[in-house]
Amino acid sequence: MPLLKKYNEYLLSINWKFPMMLWILIAFAAGAGAALFSYSTIALMAMEISPLLSLVIGFVVFDVIISYPYLLAMKRIAVIEENLPDAFKQIGDTLKAGGTFEYALRGVSTAEYGALSEEIDDMLRRLQEGENLENSLKGFAQDVDSKLVKRSVNIIIDSVKSGAGLADVLDKIADDIRALYRIDQERKSGTIMQVLFLVTASALVAPLILGMVSAILSFLIQAVATGADISKKLLLEAIATKNLIVTLMQAYVFIEVVATSAMIAIMREGKVTKALIFMPILLLIAYIVYYLAVYAVTAMLGEL
Repeated sequence: MPLLKKYNEYLLSINWKFPMMLWILIAFAAGAGAALFSYSTIALMAMEISPLLSLVIGFVVFDVIISYPYLLAMKRIAVIEENLPDAFKQIGDTLKAGGTFEYALRGVSTAEYGALSEEIDDMLRRLQEGENLENSLKGFAQDVDSKLVKRSVNIIIDSVKSGAGLADVLDKIADDIRALYRIDQERKSGTIMQVLFLVTASALVAPLILGMVSAILSFLIQAVATGADISKKLLLEAIATKNLIVTLMQAYVFIEVVATSAMIAIMREGKVTKALIFMPILLLIAYIVYYLAVYAVTAMLGEL
């Protein structure tokens, strides 16, 4: 599957100690264990909490474990993209001063560019092993899963083929990357209010309202059962209907948070896969708010 292949590439890029399938199995086992433990706790303590929460907890644990290597890989790519303009500038200045391309790469590989220095060192090694410049650059672009790096490498290769000076090309690309990086930061700053609105609506307001509705619904059914002469069958049907409604509201909270995470990921990062980063914390906040509202309203109604 393309998704598993991409995830495996992320694990390899950060030199993850566990094979992909083993790590997925660990995440699944941890999620299942967390779900089973929470379900057992709810059952043993006779807590008025839907078993759906156990599935949510299991999903959150699974998602956190699965997304942690992905988050590290994304952080690594971000470091490479941030340092790329300075590295290109340094290589261009070295070439203008009369140095060779390999000498310029060696200077970048020993500089404080983090993960980019490691990738440049790999490119330098490929050149020393006999690969030409084009293949070395393509190898660098393939190792870094970044559209910015791939586009920069393609421009460099096309410019060199057309006879342009490599130093001048690197200077211009560095300036363009800085401009793109600044635009990206401005885009993130410009969407902060929309993101805050989505988070507030999905993880705070909606769970709060639905929690209050669940508590009031339970209170009304209990009040009718104690104050009205109704049959046991009718009461059981009312309780079953109430449980179904509450379960649907909890499922709505889950679906809403997942959709919100995807929207935030697209707005902030331009990638729907980044939703894995936002989803766990939003789910935890949403269900904590939901059950706090349930217990608070239940306590208030119980004092009436």
